[in-house]
Order: sequence, then C-alpha cells, then structure tokens
Amino acid sequence: MHESVLNIYRINQMNKKPTILIVDDNPENLSVLGSIVATNGYIPGFATNGTMALASIKEEAPDLILLDVMMPDMDGFEVCRRLKQDTALAEIPIIFLTAKTETDDVIAGLKLGAVDYVTKPFNKEELLTRVQTHLVLQTQQKQLQVQAEQLRQANEQLVQLDQEKNEFLGMAAHDLKNPLSAILGSIEMIDELIKTEQFASKLDVTELSEMIKTGAEHTFSLINNLLDVNAIESGKIRFNLENVDIFPVMSQIVAEYIQKAKRKNITIHFSPAHSEYVAYVDQNLVQQVLDNLVSNAVKYSPFDKNVSIRIFTTANATIGCEIQDEGPGLSHEEQAQLFTKFSRLSPQPTNDESSTCLGLFIVNKLINAMGGQVWCESELGHGSKFVVEFLPQRSESIEQYSMDSS
Repeated sequence: MHESVLNIYRINQMNKKPTILIVDDNPENLSVLGSIVATNGYIPGFATNGTMALASIKEEAPDLILLDVMMPDMDGFEVCRRLKQDTALAEIPIIFLTAKTETDDVIAGLKLGAVDYVTKPFNKEELLTRVQTHLVLQTQQKQLQVQAEQLRQANEQLVQLDQEKNEFLGMAAHDLKNPLSAILGSIEMIDELIKTEQFASKLDVTELSEMIKTGAEHTFSLINNLLDVNAIESGKIRFNLENVDIFPVMSQIVAEYIQKAKRKNITIHFSPAHSEYVAYVDQNLVQQVLDNLVSNAVKYSPFDKNVSIRIFTTANATIGCEIQDEGPGLSHEEQAQLFTKFSRLSPQPTNDESSTCLGLFIVNKLINAMGGQVWCESELGHGSKFVVEFLPQRSESIEQYSMDSS
C-alpha cells in the first residue's frame, strides 16, 4: 500500500469518517481501491483473504464492505454467507467486486444478501456513487432503527402512564370516597341535631367535628401528595440549598409526634450525641422528608412498641438520619417496591390511619434532588429502618435549583 494512502488513512481515522473494508487477494486492487476510498473522505481497511476479513470484521465492524468474489481460501460468497448468519454483523452492506458480468453470478451474490456489485476494472465515479448510495441508505436505516426504538420506549411509557392513571383513579375513588362520605355524614348528623335540638351535650358536636376534621385532613393530604407528584414529574419544584442544622428540624418533628405516638402507647426515643448537624439542603423539603418518615414509623408500628431516631455524621462527613420501628418488617420483594408510586404493600397502618401510597415516592425524589440518598433495611418480623444521608455543609451562598423530573 502506498505511503500517501496510509497518510490519508491516518488523517481520516482521526476525523472518524465512515470505514470501508476492502477484501481482495490482489495487492494492486487493494492499492487502487484504498486510494479511491481514502481520497474521498472514507477510512479504508484491508484484508487479503476471507479468513482475515472475517477476523477483522468481528474485531471492529466497518460501515461497508467491498468484497472480491474470487479468492483462493474462501470465496466472497462464503464470506457473505457467514456474515449474514451473524445477527450482529448481518446489517453491514456488502458490495461485491467481480470481473464476471454473468447474470447468474450477480443474482447469486444478491440472493446471499449483498446490496450491490461493481465490475472490474473499476470505474471510479460508479464505485463512489454506489458506495455513497449504500452508506446513505445504511445511515437512514440506522436512524429508522433508532426512531423505532424511541417509538417503542414512548409506547411503553404511554402504557405505563395509562396504567398509573387507572391506578390513580382507583386509588382516588377509594381513598377520597371514604373520608368525604364521613364528612358528609357528620355534617348531615349535625344538621339533624340542630334541627331537632337533640344535643345531649357538646360531646356530640365535638365527636362529629373531629370526624370531619380527620376526613378533611386525609383528603387534604392526598391532594397535596398528588400535587407534589405532579410537580416532581413535570420538573416544577424549585428549592434553595443552604446550610441547615438538621437537629432542630428533627426535634420539632419528634415533639409533634410524641402525642400521636402516645395514642398507641408508642415511645419515641431520640437522643442525639451532639446538638448540631449541619447539612446542605432545602429546609422545607427536609422538614417534609423527615416528617413523612417519622409519621410512617408511628403509623405502621403496633401498639406498645418503640420508635428509635438517630442523627449522626458519617465517615464521609455526610449527615445521616435513621428511623427504626418495631413493625412487621418488609420482604425483599416489597423493599424493591417501596419508593414507587401507588405501591400497596402488606404492612398496614395499625390504628386506621390514612395512607396515600405516595409518601415514600415523594421522599425518594426530594432526597435525590438535594443530592442525598435514602434506603430501607428490613427483615420480616424485625421492623424496618429507614436511613437518609444528606450532603455535608458547604461554604457557598444559597443557590436556587430547579429539580429535573427525570
């Protein structure tokens, strides 16, 4: 091969031009074809027999193959046949090089899967036109394959969205119907008591108003969660990352849930080793995340149990929070579903508390958006421990972020 051809070959390799493997046992043909290919912006590769060609193609597949028919050890037809049997290589366009013009030989090559043929001696313009045509067709075919894959993925997403829509409608119908029915029923009873003046005591109204309040809180919580999910998936949640001390945030949450836990005779244990744990987070989102996790620990714990909460600094200087309950625990299969939307797992609230099946999905998304991580450690019959890690404090000033819905 001429040195000038090699130089052009090296330059084209750096520019990542289309590669064309030339297979011919005649050195003169290799030199002529290599020169034509290289000087017209392609990267030539060379093989002097069929065995060498197959080895070269399997090592690095070219964009197109110029394949001589008549070769001593393995003819071009056999090389083509073997390539077309390999699904990973079958789509490479093959143009046969032949000195024969008999119709039978041309048809035989095309039947094997070749896209075209060029007769010897070569006409430069004809050769380049056929090469360019099939490279364009190959590119278009690849684009169609990419588009087909994109359509397939889009269709899968549509199927998933349709499934989630059905799940949402079923959940909304179930979870909104009960509290709204309780609200309407309580209002009707109050209305009736007022009309008939049958109040035995203020207790009657207090009990009914408590039912209305509970139903309204559940409905409000569900609507808020749905709005959060919509904001997360549309990328519309904006937040400020700043240095925030996690200790007072958790202390406030614990104080609020101590009373709720007492209704089930649950004891919350919270004794941090230090009084300051500064992380780089959004304070409102941290409040929402930790509130959800502590709420779940109380909600899914049986009566007369314990909930243990710990804040700590990791070896990597991140701020960690652990919330351990003594509930029924989760199987490995259920742990894999924990942070997905509308996941209904076997553990249920132990005192008729409400659940939207969205809280942990929201928690995971919010924590990831702040650069942290959350996971669960659990065994059936041995409770569950949720662990959260937040980024350590930074010296930068407050920065605004818009969460990517992906």
